Amino acid sequence: MHIETSTHKVSTDETVPSTIITPEQLYDPLLVLFNKLHLNYWWALTGMGILSATGLYGWLLLGTLTPLQVLFGAIVVPLWMGIYLFLPSLMANLFNRLWRNEVIGEYHAAGGSGSMSYEGFVEEQARWIHSRWWVGVALFLLTMYWLYRFFFVPNDPLKHAPLWLLFIVIFVFSLVGYVGFLSIVWLLRIVVFTNRLFQNFAIRVRPLHPDGSGGLGLFNYFLWISVTLMMIGVCSAISLGLHGFNVTYLLAAIACYLIILPSLLTTWLAWLHHVMVQLRNELLQPLSDEYERAVIETMPSAEGDTAAIIAGTERLAALQKHYEQVRNSYPTWPIEIVQLRRLAIVLILPLLLALLPSLLDVLTKK
Repeated sequence: MHIETSTHKVSTDETVPSTIITPEQLYDPLLVLFNKLHLNYWWALTGMGILSATGLYGWLLLGTLTPLQVLFGAIVVPLWMGIYLFLPSLMANLFNRLWRNEVIGEYHAAGGSGSMSYEGFVEEQARWIHSRWWVGVALFLLTMYWLYRFFFVPNDPLKHAPLWLLFIVIFVFSLVGYVGFLSIVWLLRIVVFTNRLFQNFAIRVRPLHPDGSGGLGLFNYFLWISVTLMMIGVCSAISLGLHGFNVTYLLAAIACYLIILPSLLTTWLAWLHHVMVQLRNELLQPLSDEYERAVIETMPSAEGDTAAIIAGTERLAALQKHYEQVRNSYPTWPIEIVQLRRLAIVLILPLLLALLPSLLDVLTKK
C-alpha cells in the first residue's frame, strides 16, 4: 500500500473522463433482458412482492408457515431483488466517484515493475464481475438444490403442494436464489477490488472533502446500502428456515450471515481506517521531528535570557498547535462514530426480528 498527500494540483483538464464505467457494463444476462424490455425496477419489485406473498399465503393455508413469517417473506423477496437490481449502479458509482474525487494516485506494482492506469484496473474488475461463469455456477447450484429437495427430502411439503403453489414456489425461490448468489459474488468482488486498490495504488485522503471522510465517503454510503439489505435478507431467510424448511437451507443462511458480514465490515471499516491512519501519521511525523528538534534548540541554559525562553516557548506552542490542527482535520474513519453505533443497531435488529417468529411459537405453545 502507498500513500500520497493531498497537496496535488486539482486537474481541470476537460479531456479527463468523469465516467470510466457504466452500470450496463456490469450487467448479467437477466439484467440485460430487463434493460431490453425497459422494465421499471420498482414495478418489478412490487410484482415480486405480490407473487411471493401469494406463494407464502398458500403455505399459510397449508399450515406450514405463520402469518408473521408470511409477512417477513413477502418483504425479503423484494429486498433481495433490490440488492440485485441496484448493485451494478452502486458499483459503477463507486468506481467513478473514486476517480472524480481524485483520491486515486499512481500505480505501484507489488514486484516494483509494470504499470496500470486506474481505468484499466476498473475494466479488469468489471470483466470479473461480468463473467458468465457466475451465471453458470448459479444455475448449477439451483439445479442441485431442487434435485435434493425432490429426491432426498422424504417429507418435503413441496411434494404435497397444489400445482399452482408448486409453480410459484419454484419460480420465486429459483429467482431469489439466482439473484442472491450473484449479489453475494458481486459484493465479494467489491471486497477484492478494495483490497487490491489499496495495495496497488497510492491513496490521497483529502481532509476538507465535503463527504467528511477525505473523499472516501462513498464507501460509507455503499456499506450502508449493501450491508443493511444483505443482513435483512439473510436474517429473514433464517426466520423462514426456522420453521418447516430443511437444515441445509438454514445452515446456508447462517453461514452467509457469519461469513459475509465480517468480510464486509473488515474490508470497508478496518482496512480503510488503517489506510487513513497511516496517511495522517505520515503527515504528522515531520511535525513531530521538528518539535523534538525545537525542544532541544530552545532548551534554556543556566544563563539563558528571558526573551529567548519566551520565543522558544511560543515556537513550541505554535508547533504543537499546528500538530493538533493537522491531526484533528484528517479523518481516520470512512464512517462517523455516531453512524457506527447506528450500523451496529441495524445489524442486530434484523437478527432479533428473524428470531421473533420462533420465540412467538414457543410462547404460544406454552
